[in-house]
Amino acid sequence: MAWNFELVAGPFKGRTGGLAWDGKAMLFSAVQEERVLRYDPATSKADNFRRWTGRVNGIAIARDGSIFGAQEGGRRVVQFMTDGSTAPTEEMIDGTHHNQPVDIVVDKKGRVFFADAYNSQAPYGPPAYPFLPHASVLRLDSWGPRTWSLAQVTHDTVGPRAVLLSADEKTLYVADGDSERGDVCQLFAYPLNTHGSVGPRKMLQNFAFPERGIEGMCLDGDGNIIACMGWKKGGSPPCVVVISPGGTILETHPSPADAPMRVAFGDSNLSSLYLTAGDGGLYRAKGIGRRGLKR
Repeated sequence: MAWNFELVAGPFKGRTGGLAWDGKAMLFSAVQEERVLRYDPATSKADNFRRWTGRVNGIAIARDGSIFGAQEGGRRVVQFMTDGSTAPTEEMIDGTHHNQPVDIVVDKKGRVFFADAYNSQAPYGPPAYPFLPHASVLRLDSWGPRTWSLAQVTHDTVGPRAVLLSADEKTLYVADGDSERGDVCQLFAYPLNTHGSVGPRKMLQNFAFPERGIEGMCLDGDGNIIACMGWKKGGSPPCVVVISPGGTILETHPSPADAPMRVAFGDSNLSSLYLTAGDGGLYRAKGIGRRGLKR
């Protein structure tokens, strides 16, 4: 079955990034415009949800309705509270400031896992804090209202770009490697224990350099990974792939734009797939024969 994407919002300046369905509308980030917008499929309009977001890319919704944003420009994860305020989280790990978060996911316990990458675009301001000697997945643990601690989860990644939890939250999927930095891009599955720590990883996909690997991913209702990858610079063309939990590519579909960034299910019964891309658009494909996972 062909996936037919239509442009439903934009294009905006620069790339569009993170996606999250809030139950009625799709939140998405216009990264360079420093905005998180909310696309309402009932009205076909995209309005501001938050402005001046510090180049938020990945976004995730917690069970209490608050929304976490991976702030590339400000080198931190922020929490958009339901009262309209914005709260910072912990920025220091082992006495050092972390890197530039790009993608984020929240588990049922309220723990926040994020991909703490090195980005080609520098953060804001003078380099007051050096980058970490590693680019890893980090975890934020809450100890009370607006009180957080930060821990390193992966110790064998070179540049994580996307994170995802399995349906039972016993597996952490990590898309690792930034081809623009010369990395080999790979997709890993880490067993995740109840304490939020991981065991030895399993490689699900290995992309030959200089292929652009996976930049964003979500789950369908069967537990398969829906991932966006590829670009016109070389290697695999821009596409959206369906990958089984074991690492088999089940389907490949052309992307509606170059450098697809993030994917997420939305609309009634999570029956539509939304996609953001390097051209600054928000796209939607209806009736693809798959539905999103209801957590």
